[in-house]
Amino acid sequence: MKGVNRVKKYICLLLVLTLLVGVLSACGGEEPAAAGPLYAERGDAQRASLGSLSPAADANTVLTALAAAGASASAALEPGRDDSAPAGPRLRVADDAAGDPVLTDGSCIYMLDGYGLVTVSAAGTASKVLAYTKVDRGGEGWNDRLYLWQDQIAVVWTSLAFDDQGAWQGDMETQIVILSVADPAAPKQRSALTVEGSLVEACLVDGTLCVVTQKNLLTLPEREQADSILPKLHENGKTFTLRPGEIYLSPDPANAALTVTAAIRLEDGRFVDALAFTDGTEAVCADGQNLYLARTRWNESASAPRKDGAYTVVDYSTAAETEIKRLKLDGGLTLADGCILNGALSGPEAMDVRNGQLRVAARVDERSFSVYTDEAHGWTNREENSRVLENQLVILDGELNVVGALARLGGEAGITDCGFLRASAWITAKDTLAVVDLSDPVEPKIIQSFAAAGETLLLRELGGNCVAVLSLPASGGKLRLTAYDLTDPAAPRQLDSLELDAAPAGDLAQPGALFADAASGLLGWPAAGKDRTEYRLVRWNGTKFENKGSLAPDYVPGDARGLLLNGCLYLCDPAQVSVTDPEGMKVLATVSNAVG
Repeated sequence: MKGVNRVKKYICLLLVLTLLVGVLSACGGEEPAAAGPLYAERGDAQRASLGSLSPAADANTVLTALAAAGASASAALEPGRDDSAPAGPRLRVADDAAGDPVLTDGSCIYMLDGYGLVTVSAAGTASKVLAYTKVDRGGEGWNDRLYLWQDQIAVVWTSLAFDDQGAWQGDMETQIVILSVADPAAPKQRSALTVEGSLVEACLVDGTLCVVTQKNLLTLPEREQADSILPKLHENGKTFTLRPGEIYLSPDPANAALTVTAAIRLEDGRFVDALAFTDGTEAVCADGQNLYLARTRWNESASAPRKDGAYTVVDYSTAAETEIKRLKLDGGLTLADGCILNGALSGPEAMDVRNGQLRVAARVDERSFSVYTDEAHGWTNREENSRVLENQLVILDGELNVVGALARLGGEAGITDCGFLRASAWITAKDTLAVVDLSDPVEPKIIQSFAAAGETLLLRELGGNCVAVLSLPASGGKLRLTAYDLTDPAAPRQLDSLELDAAPAGDLAQPGALFADAASGLLGWPAAGKDRTEYRLVRWNGTKFENKGSLAPDYVPGDARGLLLNGCLYLCDPAQVSVTDPEGMKVLATVSNAVG
């Protein structure tokens, strides 16, 4: 009965939120019709409709009432923005290695194991364990990330949430521990922070770590505390409950999720700002000035009942939309703009920002159907009327104004992958690879479309103007590396293709799992050998792939990471680091028992 009451409570809460959103949305005026078949860009009217996201007085009242039971024991989060900072862009995106569970500053290698941070000197055959720093991870962590800025390291992971008595609270937390590695042999913990919800993505931008989490409202604890719906941040033993003015009501709260975005300054290990939205998030990307959050939502509308002979007929239509929010990074977080595009996101990698322009790959899915009901005989029948399936690429400027769009990518097959590289987009749909020229964002063009070697899994830059595409044949079988020359973007040329003779031992889509060094042309990955895991190496010589064979240290797990430093390839995992010579294909030294 208690569980039933709890469900009723959340249903009532969501109904209240929905009613509030309806009232707030009604104040914004009627939205204009979609601007065309590709996208529903709402322009100024859409920006005005952000009022439906704003926590107005009534919403404040509801959220304040919910928090009344426990808010008095929590401190208020003070954003602490630096108004004296110089005007103009202050932020820049960190390098591509951010978020990898193995990082290097050039002289040391930093890795995570289940309980702490391992520091190993990168000194060739003289490499050794410098430090093992315990981090209280509770033994339940996953989705590990490391972010390095100057001499500060942020350790980020998701864990189960427990109360003071050790009972599971039914939700997850994203934990952040900040360590100073000014002395690599003696890292010091400077701060421990927690953001409620599981980690969606984190972005390091010039010393500010933006952490995006998602909290499922249907897995709240059994104990019915009124403030449990309000997201909380924990900083060095203090608890901050987000104020109602920092929680935004979304037009579609029925998904029972909260997205929390927190900005953390690594310099002093403090929260700078935080915002929350009553909806989910699927994709996140950032540039030096903005953080973009995107999610897919499905809208269904029904007509008024009509009579057709003995039948009562209701016509339905459904369509997927992608909602994007822009948060301005101005030392804190400010909700700036929003837009809605037709179609569902094709995946978490389907959004990319480059040179101030946002590129989004989406799958248009619109259908209509009618339900016929014969009340006299008590049965119903459903009749499909129409369906539109179409892939599209939409290009927006930094303020979410649509600049250009391109439809009909890959026919009716859904987008399986989308990779953005300089002024091109590589989009796969089933077994078709479409290369899109984005040099003129107002008129993006498909410059080549051809049968691919299979489903594209990864794109990596090689030396010069070449890229490597890792693909899996649609019929199954072995992975394949294919190199393309992009010297002439209008005519990409396939240069070489290599079938991998051993299956990867881990998930190559994970950060850093596929080692690729453009300067040397080396690519590497853990692969399943005959009786143990090996580390395979391939070199790109500018015209073709050379299969260098296997490096076989005593132990190479499937999640080993490769790092190339001063001519040595370090194969890293928490149990050991193998120092190898990639030219002579020899193991030079092994740093064992890295966990101390």
